[in-house]
Amino acid sequence: MLRFFERWLHGLYMYGAAGIAVFGWALCWLLGWDAERWMPQWVLGALLVYNADRLSKDPADVFNVPLRTAGRRELRKVRLLLMVVAAGGLVIVPWIEGDWRTLAAVIVGAPVCLSYSRALLGMRFKEVPVLKTFFAPTIVLCSVVGLPLLHGAAVPSGLRFWGSLAWAWAFLLFNMVVCDWRDRVGDAEAGVVSLPMRLGDAGTRVLLMVLAAGCAGGAFGAAVWGPGPLRGAYGLLGVWTAIYLGALLRLLGRVRSERFYEWWVEGMLFVPGLALGPVALGWWVGVAG
Repeated sequence: MLRFFERWLHGLYMYGAAGIAVFGWALCWLLGWDAERWMPQWVLGALLVYNADRLSKDPADVFNVPLRTAGRRELRKVRLLLMVVAAGGLVIVPWIEGDWRTLAAVIVGAPVCLSYSRALLGMRFKEVPVLKTFFAPTIVLCSVVGLPLLHGAAVPSGLRFWGSLAWAWAFLLFNMVVCDWRDRVGDAEAGVVSLPMRLGDAGTRVLLMVLAAGCAGGAFGAAVWGPGPLRGAYGLLGVWTAIYLGALLRLLGRVRSERFYEWWVEGMLFVPGLALGPVALGWWVGVAG
């Protein structure tokens, strides 16, 4: 029963999509934006794009994610249905609500995102040397901040805004570099050139340590010099980031199973929400009281 649950949860990217939504909420909270309106869109977009990627037959997957590859045929019909539901939700909901800005963003952004694994724009972006590593973190970040900005969200003071975005991009890049490091054998067989393949094992370890230190250090710096009301939140974020990314770096020193990456590497997307959730709840209780 547990294996069946895991196969659906990870095979259909439900766990990862939920992680993106939680990550997006945390970033928006730091920026002073309401995220609840956009979370369904982030989930539906993630389910559409990642299932489209997993629907395609990639020879690298046999080496990189054998368990996922073994279950591809079993999940094919469910995956197609989920993609139809996600695509329909992305278009129909803003259409019914008369939200033409979100609808325009979907119409423009969907082909770009799907081109990661499908040659909709004449090429698959994952096959462009090194771009593969930077594509997903950048797209996720643009999706998270793009919708609020399109709808007139107030941009905080420069340091708070750009510092939070830099932290978020480095955090997402850490996640992607770890995944590409895992995938280096299969990518080499398929002729895909990721950043870890260019840097080598030693260079990739250094990059991961720099990204982890930058994420934790940036949060701690904001806790000291950032906006007064948010200093405690940034401090907690720094503690959680340092502990979790530090633990991942230590554990990655040994070969880990595919389940480790599915649960714990993808699970890092929940870390900002776990760090900031209690602070947000305390603020809400204080305001309500």
